[in-house]
Amino acid sequence: MRLILAFILTMALTGVSAFAVVSDAQSASDGNKKVVSDAALSVPQCGTNGNKQCASDGNKIEATPLKSLVEEALRNNPEIKASKARWESSTKRPSQVSTLPNPEIGVNYKNVTFNKLTLGDDDFTELEFYASQEFPFPGKLSLKGKIAKEEAEAEEQFLEVTVRRVTADLKEAYYDWYLVNKSIEVTSKNKELLDKFVKIAEAKYAVGRGIQQDVIKAQVEVSGFIERLELLNQKKEVVVARIRSILSRPPDSPLGKPEEVKKSELQLSLDELYKLTESESPILRARGNLIERNEQALGLAKKGYFPDFIAGFGWFNRGKFTNEGPFANEWVVRVGFIVPLYFSRKERFGVEESVFQLQEAKEEYRSTSLNLSFTVKDKYITAKTSEKLLDLYSKGIIPQATLSLESAIAGYEVGNVDFLTLLDNLVTLFNFELSYYTQLAEYQKALARIEENIGVDLTR
Repeated sequence: MRLILAFILTMALTGVSAFAVVSDAQSASDGNKKVVSDAALSVPQCGTNGNKQCASDGNKIEATPLKSLVEEALRNNPEIKASKARWESSTKRPSQVSTLPNPEIGVNYKNVTFNKLTLGDDDFTELEFYASQEFPFPGKLSLKGKIAKEEAEAEEQFLEVTVRRVTADLKEAYYDWYLVNKSIEVTSKNKELLDKFVKIAEAKYAVGRGIQQDVIKAQVEVSGFIERLELLNQKKEVVVARIRSILSRPPDSPLGKPEEVKKSELQLSLDELYKLTESESPILRARGNLIERNEQALGLAKKGYFPDFIAGFGWFNRGKFTNEGPFANEWVVRVGFIVPLYFSRKERFGVEESVFQLQEAKEEYRSTSLNLSFTVKDKYITAKTSEKLLDLYSKGIIPQATLSLESAIAGYEVGNVDFLTLLDNLVTLFNFELSYYTQLAEYQKALARIEENIGVDLTR
């Protein structure tokens, strides 16, 4: 590191000839053969065992842990709140639908003339007090209760689906936030180094030991880095806005910065993930509840062929409050039936409708299961590919690209390597740095989506 720093500072800040600059840089490297740049080390350090250094680089903004944001989303996200309210309301229905219909209570008065009230004066005048109660055919109320219970359990699972989806959305946004922050950090470091390379090229060109093409090429690369920083800052604003939306925060609320992301371990095989999906996925559980609900609904539809009952009682006051005399009080008991007289146009089609609804629920379950299997496999392949690339970048490509840049710098010092080759090595390493963090983010996002689908936490 001392070599490259001495090389850059000496060549960029002195007014001597390019030959003297190179000589000073070489003399500063005596006894130190390790040639590295701050930018060149950024990914190997951060990607392997330099997390603490990366976490302390740059600003002093406090890091915001992902766990705290997840807890905040579970408390404040409006989608989760709405889904919870929907589930809570569904738990109130079983008792309602499995209870007898409200009885009918009333009064009838029969008079024989419009001129006066004849209660007690005429044998046909009556004051009736009555009550009646409808009794559904045995089994109908219990089936209605079971249907409502299955619907409530399905809503509970849909609440879990919403929680998993919102959590996965937040994790995905958080890892995008981390990626864009690291991209800005790496791009800024490489731009600073490139600015120094521009000064070196300008110094060599000024004394006739360089060419104008080197200067122009370096300036173009610097402009490209400026463009990337502008686009990255724009993307950062979008990602931060998405996180605030998920957390239900005001648009201008402070968010801090993401903490350092460590690669989680995916220790389950694809077959194990499939089994977890079948047994633990909340969306599959909800679909299963809906199948059971429609099976009960079919049973209820078939019971529609059976009549319901009505029982009633009436008491007649005929003007005297004793049972003696010609106008004695009376009472009556009524029993009736609600007959499915039009079953060929109502109940028959109700049964057929329930059959199709049950078939729909079963096909929905199968379709959901297939889609989950595809999604899990897709994200599993993504995670495994990213895992292999991360290992390749940290143990192979980035160290090799770093050595290539070191070699290019050493060759440039003695005039064996031209400036464009040096620049090309710098840009190549920079691109691999960004690729490393991109794959780290993709790996973590893939795990977050697997968690959403299987209903089991894989990351913390």
